[in-house]
This record gives sequence, C-alpha cells and structure tokens, in this order.
Amino acid sequence: MLIKTRRSFLQMLGAAGVASPLALTLGRNALAAPGDVKVMFVYVPDGVIPSQWHPTGGTTDFTLPSMSAPLEAVREHLVFVRGLKMYAGGATHEGGVAKLLTGAGDVSLDVFLGDQLGGTTPHKSVQLGVAANFQNGSGSVSYIGPGQPVAPDDNPLSAFDRLFGDLESPTEPAGPDWERIRSTRVIDRAIDDVSRLRSRLGSTERDKLDIHLDALHEVEAQIKGTLTGSCDQVVWNSEGFAVSETDYYPKTWEKEEHFALVGKLQMDLAVLALSCGVTRVSTLMWSHPVSPTRIPGIGTTAANHDASHYGADLGGPLAQDYIAYKRFFCEQLVYLLQQMAAIPDGDGSLLDNTILFMGTDINDGNLHDHDDMPFLLAGGAGGQLATARSLDYRGTAGGEDEAHSKLLVSIANLAGVPIDEFGYTGHGAGPLPGLLG
Repeated sequence: MLIKTRRSFLQMLGAAGVASPLALTLGRNALAAPGDVKVMFVYVPDGVIPSQWHPTGGTTDFTLPSMSAPLEAVREHLVFVRGLKMYAGGATHEGGVAKLLTGAGDVSLDVFLGDQLGGTTPHKSVQLGVAANFQNGSGSVSYIGPGQPVAPDDNPLSAFDRLFGDLESPTEPAGPDWERIRSTRVIDRAIDDVSRLRSRLGSTERDKLDIHLDALHEVEAQIKGTLTGSCDQVVWNSEGFAVSETDYYPKTWEKEEHFALVGKLQMDLAVLALSCGVTRVSTLMWSHPVSPTRIPGIGTTAANHDASHYGADLGGPLAQDYIAYKRFFCEQLVYLLQQMAAIPDGDGSLLDNTILFMGTDINDGNLHDHDDMPFLLAGGAGGQLATARSLDYRGTAGGEDEAHSKLLVSIANLAGVPIDEFGYTGHGAGPLPGLLG
C-alpha cells in the first residue's frame, strides 16, 4: 500500500493499515478557519432521463425514481432543484458544460469564489478530474476568462504532490521507518491470527486468549503512537494506485479499469484539501461531455454518451445502461457526502459547513436541451440551507423557467460572497427565490 505523507512517523501508521473511514489521517489545525463555508462543485456527464431522475411528490415527502434512487441514503443532506434553464451561450453538450458554472459569462463560479475566499489558503481553488481530459476532453466547467478553460488534474498522485508537496518538512528524515513498519505489520498479523483463533474456542479459552490479545494491542499502541496531529501531518492512502511509464495512450489514470478508483482517490483528496484548509473551493469533473467512458463492473455495454441516446424505450438496453451510469455517479456522491459528514469542522461537520452543487451539461440525453436541468445541492452551508427538500421552479419566471444563473448567485451568497448577478441576467438578477425558505 502506497502512502503519501509529510512525516515518516505517519507514513508508518498508514503502511500499518491505520486509517479513518476516508483513508486519510487529519488534524484540525486548518489553514482556513474551521466553520468557514466551503464550496464544492461536482460535474457528471451527458444529462439524464428526466422521468427517471427528478423526484415525484411534494417538497419534503418526495420519492426518488430509478436513476437518483441511490441518493436516498443521504436525502437528509440534499436539495433537488428542477425547473431551471441554462439560457444564452452555446447549445448541446459543449455549450452546456461551458456555461454550467459561468452562467454564460466569462469566469466560472469556482474560480471566482476561489479569488473571493482564498486569501489565506495555499490554493484559491482546486480542479480535479476523472478522465476529464481523456481523448482531449470536450470542455471544462472551469474558466479563468473568456475562452480560457482550466483543465482539471486527472492524476491523483500529481494532484496530491501539488496540493501538499509544498508543505513538506525538511527536518524529517527521508524515507519511511521500515524497521517500525515491519514491527507493526508483525503485530497486525499476530492480532489477526489470534482473533481468528478466538472465534473457534470455548468461553474459558477465549478469556485466556483475551488477556494475550489485550497485551498485543498494548504493544501495537506503543509502536503506532497516536493518530492525532495537525493538517501539516497528512497520510493519504493511494490504495496501490501507481502510474506506469509505459502507459502512453491512454495514460494510467485514464484507463477504464481505474476509473472508479481514481474517482475515489480524487474525492478523498478534495475532502482532505477542504478539511485542512488548503482550499475553500474544489471542483471534481467525472469524465467530460460526450463521454466515451465505460465503467467496468456496473453491468453496462454501451459507453456513457451512447447510452444517453436511449430512444423511446425506457426498458431497452441503452436506457438501462444510461440508468446504471447515473446510479453509479449517485453512489459516488453518497460516498463523498458520507465522508464529509464524518469529519468534524467547527461546531459541526465538514458537510454541515459546505455547499455542494452537482450538475451536468444537458437535460435530456435524447433532446440535448438545456431546459429543466437536473441540479442538486447538498450540505448545510453553515446552517443556512434547509435540506431534505425537492424544489420545482418550472414556469415561475413569468411563465418561463428560472435562469440557472440565479442558482449560481445563491451559491455565492451561501458562501458569504454578496453578489446579485453572475453571468446571464435576461430573466432577472438576484438569488433563486425560496431556496433558503
């Protein structure tokens, strides 16, 4: 198991298999103040089947259909938003991804908020990807200016080095403490062996064995020390992922067999960066528009974009593949939110103090339209956002759908940036009405 760490002591801990549920060792001495609202943007490719995505029912007593059903596990953290249209800008996939976070303006919201919030952080905003540049991509959600996209970093190993490499302590000895690592592994194996033996013994023998097991745990604790520390002492579990120098095309991190693992590593890095105050704004792109991705192990045959052209038959193989892809991305969001909810931050959790937006480049995969976009918010935004709701804005803007740029304004306001417009204003300025109600 490859462990990336600043300190050899914590590298030993990681190599011995000690990890939080996120496979990260974190402390609380953040570089941005705990409790500050953080922002995360998540992109998933190629739209949805509207009838299989949007909740049915009321504002709070809603039911999730097949595509979004995995999100039931975290519904208490979510706000489903429909009835928003991406006005102006280009059409189809490429136009949609370009205006998703720009509102058809020049700069994307992640870059803008990074500039506004990132004065005390090493990285104003962080853009990560999962095969987002494969086959040259089909556009980015992040822009630093007109026609100037920011390509996300698809390689989690280089992303870790970029985010945390400048925090390296020159006073620490180089390399891992192999003697201590070997000792720890011996203890771990002994404990595993004793635990397996214990399950096969009677009560008297188990009591005797428990004394021996307690002694082993004491030795283990002496070797491993403590997991407390600060965020300049970081252990990141790369789960054996390594880049092969012979992988020219596709690159190792672009290969379909690594898609899910790279995605998990990038989510872990985003959470680590937000939790430690390395940044207050992070963006994660899963693939890109017109996605060629096939994800092994989820039972699909067609590539993601091919499946999005599912036709009229919701029971057909393309529609079923399309549903499976969206369920996969929803399952990844569940993982991400659960990890954020498990990390203390200020008076609550990291999720309590984050506003997360998940969006895509089109609405209906068949129609390539930008109406009734399938948007989702998550997190408490520092107690400002009421969750476990489904909001419908269809026809509320003088008989037309509200502009999605108002949602971008709302996100900025929730992050503490008091703007009244962001990009398109043809259907009015200001935040999305009723979002905070």
